[in-house]
Amino acid sequence: MNEMTIELYKDNAYIKECETNIRSVKGNTVVFEHTIFYPGGGGQPCDKGVVKHGNETYEVMSVKNSEGQIIHELDRPLQNIQEPVFMKIDWEWRMKNMRYHTLLHVIAGYLYENYKGMATSSQIETDYGRLEIAFPPEIIEEIQFDQLEQAIQNVLAQPHNVETKTVSRQEAEQKEGAIKTIINLLPASLNEVRIVKIEDIDEQACGGTHLKNTSEIGNFSITKIQKKGALKRRIRVELN
Repeated sequence: MNEMTIELYKDNAYIKECETNIRSVKGNTVVFEHTIFYPGGGGQPCDKGVVKHGNETYEVMSVKNSEGQIIHELDRPLQNIQEPVFMKIDWEWRMKNMRYHTLLHVIAGYLYENYKGMATSSQIETDYGRLEIAFPPEIIEEIQFDQLEQAIQNVLAQPHNVETKTVSRQEAEQKEGAIKTIINLLPASLNEVRIVKIEDIDEQACGGTHLKNTSEIGNFSITKIQKKGALKRRIRVELN
């Protein structure tokens, strides 16, 4: 049975570098004992960065999760698998993705709390983020989408702490709100659920990296709201 990689970013998304040992190598792909590289998922891209090994520096081309093992694809094979490595993430890339991811949670939480809108998908691209929300038919005509950006700005005028914790599936299923729908979509074999809670705004099952506080989101604009069917809207946001 393959041992799972210890994912340090789950408990602390602000770790920028660490030393660890090599667990297995196949060509230019490597599994380490620990990692600070987020493998992507839930609409958030994987991290970028480098691995330093001896006198050599290797670029991390992609990162993915394979049954709990975090597989790092390097730009070339490692030379000596006995020595520990030093890994360092591209902090600017990570921070931008955390700003987008936390902002999308805030928007989703606001639209659920006020209009029972359910987030059906989200995606963070290189220069924007998007969120798709489905609304109840009796509510959607009442929503003033042209005032949504100002409403979110008002929410974020005060700082809100962001916390993550892992709970049992049973505990997660007992929570109220949008989170219950998400839990029901997760595989039945998943016994533990990682929860991201934004104080007074949102609580969701999520495996991604987030800011410590909403004050770090900074300036943003809602640049487009598209109709995707009678009850669904796609919201596009850009960080300024």
